Amino acid sequence: MAENSAPNEVSSESETPTRREVDKQLVLTGADIVGIGPEAELLVGGKNYNTALISEIDGIQAPHFRAISSIAFHKLLDETKINGRLVRTIVDREYGRIDWKDPEINQDPDFLQKFVRQLGKQIHAQARAEGDEGHTKLRTFINNIVEGFATSPEGIDQLRKRSVLVQAGILSVDLPEEVSIAVKGAYHAICKENEDDMTPVAVRSSAAGEDSRKKAFAGLQDTYLNMVGEDKVAEAYHWDCASAYNLRSMTYRREAILDAIAKAEETGDDSIAENAKIEWAIENTSLSVCMMQMINPVVSGTAFSADTATGCRGTNRKDLVSIDASYGLGEAVVGGKVTPDKMYVFQRDDGSEVVIRQMGSKTMKIIYDEKGGTKEVPVPELEALRWALSLSQAEKVARGVRSVSKAYGGIIMDTEFCIDSRDRLWFVQARPETRWNEELELHPTTIFMRRKEVDPKAAANAEIILEGNGASRGAGQGTVRFLRSALELNKVAKGDVLAAERTDPDMVPGMRVASAIMADVGGDTSHAAITSRELGIAAVIGIQRAHILRALDGTEVTVDGTRGRVYRGLLPLNQVGGEMDISKLPITKTKVGLVLADVGQALFLSRLRDYPQFEVGLLRAEFMLGNIGVHPKALEAFDNGELNSVVEAKLKELDTKLSKIMREQMAAGLIVFNFNVREYVGEITGISKELADVAETDGNLGPEEILIQHRRMRELDHKLDQHMELASNRLEIIKTSADLAEHIKIIMGYDNELALLSPSDPEAPKRQAEIEASIEEQVGKVKSLPIVEHVLDNIRRLREEVGLRSGLKKEMDDIQNLPDKIRSIIKSRGFRTGKEHYVQTLAQNLALFAMAFYGKPITYRTTDFKSNEYRNLLGGNLFEHIEANPMLGYRGVSRNIHDWEIEAFKLARGVYGGRNLRLMLPFVRTLEEARSMRCYLDQVHKLKSDEDGLKIILMSELPSNAILSKQFISEFDGFSIGSNDMTQMVLATDRDNSRLSHIYDEEDPAVIWAILVTIFTGQKYCKKIGFCGQGVSNSLILRGLVAIAGITSASVVPDTYYQTVFDISAVENENIPTSQLGQWLIQQHHKHLAELMEKSGYGHILKKYTEPQDIQEWYEGELQRHHEQLREHLGTPKEDFYRTELQNFRSKFHKPVIYATWNWEDTVLDALHQAGFMNFEEQENAKIKSREINY
Repeated sequence: MAENSAPNEVSSESETPTRREVDKQLVLTGADIVGIGPEAELLVGGKNYNTALISEIDGIQAPHFRAISSIAFHKLLDETKINGRLVRTIVDREYGRIDWKDPEINQDPDFLQKFVRQLGKQIHAQARAEGDEGHTKLRTFINNIVEGFATSPEGIDQLRKRSVLVQAGILSVDLPEEVSIAVKGAYHAICKENEDDMTPVAVRSSAAGEDSRKKAFAGLQDTYLNMVGEDKVAEAYHWDCASAYNLRSMTYRREAILDAIAKAEETGDDSIAENAKIEWAIENTSLSVCMMQMINPVVSGTAFSADTATGCRGTNRKDLVSIDASYGLGEAVVGGKVTPDKMYVFQRDDGSEVVIRQMGSKTMKIIYDEKGGTKEVPVPELEALRWALSLSQAEKVARGVRSVSKAYGGIIMDTEFCIDSRDRLWFVQARPETRWNEELELHPTTIFMRRKEVDPKAAANAEIILEGNGASRGAGQGTVRFLRSALELNKVAKGDVLAAERTDPDMVPGMRVASAIMADVGGDTSHAAITSRELGIAAVIGIQRAHILRALDGTEVTVDGTRGRVYRGLLPLNQVGGEMDISKLPITKTKVGLVLADVGQALFLSRLRDYPQFEVGLLRAEFMLGNIGVHPKALEAFDNGELNSVVEAKLKELDTKLSKIMREQMAAGLIVFNFNVREYVGEITGISKELADVAETDGNLGPEEILIQHRRMRELDHKLDQHMELASNRLEIIKTSADLAEHIKIIMGYDNELALLSPSDPEAPKRQAEIEASIEEQVGKVKSLPIVEHVLDNIRRLREEVGLRSGLKKEMDDIQNLPDKIRSIIKSRGFRTGKEHYVQTLAQNLALFAMAFYGKPITYRTTDFKSNEYRNLLGGNLFEHIEANPMLGYRGVSRNIHDWEIEAFKLARGVYGGRNLRLMLPFVRTLEEARSMRCYLDQVHKLKSDEDGLKIILMSELPSNAILSKQFISEFDGFSIGSNDMTQMVLATDRDNSRLSHIYDEEDPAVIWAILVTIFTGQKYCKKIGFCGQGVSNSLILRGLVAIAGITSASVVPDTYYQTVFDISAVENENIPTSQLGQWLIQQHHKHLAELMEKSGYGHILKKYTEPQDIQEWYEGELQRHHEQLREHLGTPKEDFYRTELQNFRSKFHKPVIYATWNWEDTVLDALHQAGFMNFEEQENAKIKSREINY
C-alpha cells in the first residue's frame, strides 16, 4: 500500500470540492474511501474502510465491492413516514400469539428474523389497503420506542418486543427512491467489473466503529449471502438497515452504557457515563453497508497475525499466523458451526515456513443455494478427515496475512479468506484485532496473569465430564444453562455457565453475565472464542458431545478454560498470578527460568523472552503425552497389526479373573446360582432324549422286551450318573462360565482326557483334534435347546452383574473397543499411523514451545511417566503392570526413551526449526544407565552433545546423582536439580502420601547437602547447573541459597516467577560470598523460628531467649512438660487431649528448632569438599568462570 494511504496516517491534504462531493455520495468505491482517508470510517463503517485498504495492498486479491454510505441509512429514517398506531397494533397482536417458550421456536435461530420480515410485509400491505401512508417520521417513531432502553430494568422479553417494533416499522416502509436506485446501481457496477450480469454478492453491515482498531462488535447486524439480482440486493439492504436495531445490537449498546455507568460510580468520574451515553446512544445508531462480490469457495476460514487465545506473535520477527479453515463458505467457521482445522504458521531462521496442524471436525459446510441464499450440506467422511488446506496453501495464506499486518503498521490483524476452485486466494475481510492490540499498545511490557484457576489437587481427583479446546484461559463455575437459541436467554442468570451447540451474537447478553462458556463446535476464531476472550471469562469449545451438553442443563460444573476441561461439581478455585512488568525486572547474575508443560501457557508468557536472564529450565513431556492420549506400545501394536491379538489375550485374562471372582463369591455364599444340573447334563449328553425315546416305546411289549427296556433305562441312568459325577467335580466352573464348549468338555470328560495326553505321544495331536471336533459338533447340536439357552443366559446375566460390581465389565468393554477407539483417534487427528500421530503431535508441540521462546534455551525433559500414569493412557492397562510403589518403580531412563519420542525431538529441532531445544534425561539411577543412554542417543539417533548446538542434561534428582556427582557430570553437559524427587528419595518419603507430608521438606539438611554438592560439582567442572523442582518456587530460603551458591539458573512455576526474580536479585545485591552461606542459613532459620513463635503466641519467650541454642533449651523443656502431662493421663479420658497437644507442639516447632540450631556451616563445607574443592576461594573462582562459560 502506498504510504499516504496507510491506515494509521491522516491525510493533511486540504479538502477540495471533489472531496466534498465524494463525502455526499450514497455509494463509494475503494478508491473513494482511500482518498478520503481515515475519517471515511465514520461515513462507511469499519468493514468498508478495511476492505478498501486491503484492496490496495500489493499481492492481496480482494473481491469487487461497493460501500453504501450511512447517508443512505439516514435518508431512510428521515424521508419516510409510518402509521405508528398501525405498527403497534399489528405487532402487539402477532407478538402475543407467539409462545416464546415453544421448543420448536427456540430451536430455530432464524425465527425472529423471519417473524420481523413477515410483520413488515403485513403492516405494509394493511397500510396500503387503508390508504394510510402515515404521518410520523420513521426516525421519530424509532426514538420514541427506544427511549430509556439503555437503562431500562425490563427483562429480555420486553426488550425483545421493543426491537421487534422498530424492525417491523423499518421494514413496513419502502426504500426512498434515491436510495433504491443507488443500491441497485452499486450492484450493477460490481456486475460490470466482474463481467457478469448476475454476479452473486454478499450484503453485510458496516457500522461506524465496527471492525475498527478499538471496537470489534462484529456480527451484531445481519449478513446476507448469495444475493443475485438488483431486487434481491435492494431487499437485503433493507433487511440490513432493520438489523441495526435487532436485539443483539441494541443490547450491546445498552450494556456498554451500563458498564460505563458502573465504572463512573466506581471511580467517581461522571464524564465516563456521560460520554458513553452519547457514544452508544441507540438514538444515534448509524449504519452503512458493504456490498461485495461473492467468491464460490472450496475452502474458507479466518487468519490472525498472532495466536488468538494468547496474543503471541511468534518469533522476534512477529511472523506467527494462526489459521482456522474448513470447507465451503466462511460463515461455518465464523459462526462456530464447525470445529475447523487449526494451523500455526511461522518462519525458520532460513526464511522457510513451518506449518503446525491440528485436525478439526468438518462434518458440514455452507454452500450457495441455487435458489438464492445459502444452505448447509454434510461433508463426506473421507473429505472431512482430510486437511482443509495443503501446506503450500497455508503458507500462502500466512504470507498474505503478514502483508496485511505490515500495511497496518505491524499490528495484529484479523482476516477472513477463501480459496476458489482455481486455487486463487481471496481476502474478503480484514480488521484490526481489538483484545491484544489494545493490551500491547497500553501495556507493551506487562503480562496480566491474574485469574481464577481450578485447584490442582481438586482437579486431580475430580470427574472430567467433557474435554475440548480451551479457547479462553481461566476457570469459572456455576449451573449449566443450555440454550437452543438466543430466544432462551432469559434462562441465564448471573454466574451461570452458558452452554450451546454454538454461540452467535444474539447470545452476547447472556455471555456477559455468565461465569463460563461451553460450545459444542467452533474454533479459536469462532464467535464463542473471541467473545469469551473479550469478556475475560473461561471457555471450552469444540467439545463435539452435543448430547452430553444438553443433558448437563441444570447441573453444577466447573469449566477449566486453561486446559480445556469440564469437571462435575463446583471445585475450589484459586486466584492466581498478577501483573508482570518485564521492564521492571532487575538483571540478576542467576538466570531465572520457567517450569512449563502447557503450550497455551507458553504462548501466553512468550513475552518473557524479552527478559535477558530468561530460559525454560524444565519443559515436561507428560502433558504433551496426555494430548497424544494413547500408550505408545498400543500405537505400536496397532501399526504392526498385533493389537487385536493383545486385546484378545487380555480379554481372556480378565474373563478368567471374573470367573475366579464368581467362584470365590459362590463359595462365600455372596452369590447363588441354582439350576437342575441333572436335567442340564442329560440334555448336553443327549441321554435325556435317549431315555425319553426308550420310555415312549410301544406299550404292547412282552415280558422279555420289558426287561430289555428296563435294562436299557438302567444303563442310561448309570451313564448319566457318570456324567453327573464329572459335572459335579467341576460344577463351580460350569456355574461361572458362559462358554458352552467348556461345559461340554467337562461333562463329556474330555478335559480329563486332554490333561492325560502326553506331548511325546505322536498320536496326541490327532486325538486332540478329534476331541475338539467332537466338542464343536456337540455345541452345534445342543446350543439351541431351551434349557441350554436358559442356563447360559442366566450365567451371562450373573457374570454381567458381578462384572459391574467388580468393575471388570467396564474394563473388558473398554478393551474390547480399544482398536476402534485408537483407529478413530488417529483418523480424526489427520494421521495415517500410530507412529505419525505420536511423533507429529509431540514434535509440533515442541516446535510451538521453541517458537514461543525463540532465542532462549528450552530444556525438554523426556517422559517420566510412572507405570500408574501410563496405565491411565488409552491401552495402558494392556502393557503396564500394577506396581506397589510406582514412585520407585519402572520409570525414567530405566524404561529407555522411546524411539518415537527421540524422533519427535529431532523433528522439532530440525524441520520445525527449534534449535533452542535441549534434552534432559530423568531419573537416571546408575552410571551404567547414564552411559548406555548417552551412547544410544549418539550411536543410534546421532544426537551428540555440542553438535548443532545440542546440550544433553542430567536431571539430578536421586541420592546416587549427588553422591557420585563427579562421575555423573562427566557424562553430560550439566545438571538440573529436581528437588521433588531428590527430597523424597533422600528422606525416603513418598511425596504423594499425605501421612508423610510432615517429613517431606526441601529445607532438610540432608536435601540441602545434596543440592549444594550438585551445584558445586557443576562449578568444579564448568558445567551448567539448573534447578527445576518445586523447591525454589516454594521456599524463600532455597531461592537465596541457590543464588549465593552461584547456580547457573533456577526455574519456577509461572505464578511465582516475578517475585522470584526480585527475591534472587535482593540476595545477590547483598554480595554474600559462599563462605558465609552457612551463617546466612542460620540467620534465616532463626528469623523464621522467631516469626513462628510470635505468630503462635510465644513472643514473650523471645525476650528471654534470644540465641537459637537458648530457644532449643526452651523447646526441649516444653517438650518434656508435654511428655509428663501425657504420661500422667495415660489411660484416662484426657489422654487423647494431651497426646494431640504434644503432636501439635512437635509438628509446629520440631523442625524449625532443629534447622535454627543446625551447623549449616559444616553442611556447606562438607558439600564443598564432596564436590572436590579444597576451600571457598577455589570455589569462588570456579563459580565466576562457570558463569562466564555457561551464559
